Amino acid sequence: MSSAEKSHLLRVAFLSVGQTPRMDVVPEILAQLDLPIAATEFGALNGLSDREIVELAPSPSEYSLATRLSDGSNVIVSKPRVAERLAGILAQFGPSDFDLVVILSTGLFREFDSRCPTVNAQRAIEAGILALAAQGDAIGVVQPLAQQVQEVSIPALASYRVLVSHASPGDRDALARALVDLAESEIIVLNSVGFSEADRTMVARASGKPVVLARRLVAGAMRLLLDGRKDVARTYDTAPILAERLQRLTPRERQVLSLAAEGLSNKAIGRQLGISPKTVEIHRSKVMSKMEVASTSALIRLIVSAEHPGL
Repeated sequence: MSSAEKSHLLRVAFLSVGQTPRMDVVPEILAQLDLPIAATEFGALNGLSDREIVELAPSPSEYSLATRLSDGSNVIVSKPRVAERLAGILAQFGPSDFDLVVILSTGLFREFDSRCPTVNAQRAIEAGILALAAQGDAIGVVQPLAQQVQEVSIPALASYRVLVSHASPGDRDALARALVDLAESEIIVLNSVGFSEADRTMVARASGKPVVLARRLVAGAMRLLLDGRKDVARTYDTAPILAERLQRLTPRERQVLSLAAEGLSNKAIGRQLGISPKTVEIHRSKVMSKMEVASTSALIRLIVSAEHPGL
């Protein structure tokens, strides 16, 4: 690769709650984007001994996360303690270290301070669920762990109908059982980046319903931030309506769009981009006008639908 080609590579950091590399997740996301990306992976459990990992198991009072180790085995860890480890990794990144940081876990219900543009998978999928529910659809959510069924807590969804079940990624029998629990839902969300495109296809065929995949939402959020660069060739297919409207946006407006699509407030967006909430409000108004939508919910649904044709 020539120096010119290297200079056009987008530097993306993927943060996992487990160990890296995540060969079961990252390559699929990169293939979906089809952008010139130089990926670097960081794991919250990297470098820990077996004993140290065992000590991160959740106590009875702690919420849990399921993740994968470098040997391919799965482990359940304490959500708050692993979140602190991820926050520590993120705090080490300078503003110019990466073009984008992606927090891969869909179970971390917290804000992370970042000096780089950041995609938080949990925020992206949560915003997607809210936008879908706002249209009156009954939402079925599949969590990777049984104990996480009781841990789903999205206050904004309190007035909507949300059904929750569980299945391990790649476990076809468990996914089939989960569909029985979610029989009355109209849209199904596979709420973990551990679920693959093969899982989505299986669930869609078995249920006959639209299925939202966390990985696709993450890829969509990444695309909104990375595709604003003029030096990046666009070789992928995007929904025609969305593609045409996105071309109207400036790079800064794309950044605001991506963060707004994760449900962030103007204040939170301004903090991440280093601009005032008032400036965010101006950009946000222009985004809504150029994207021809009347609400943030409609904007998010447009983006989710682009990543899930037929939704």
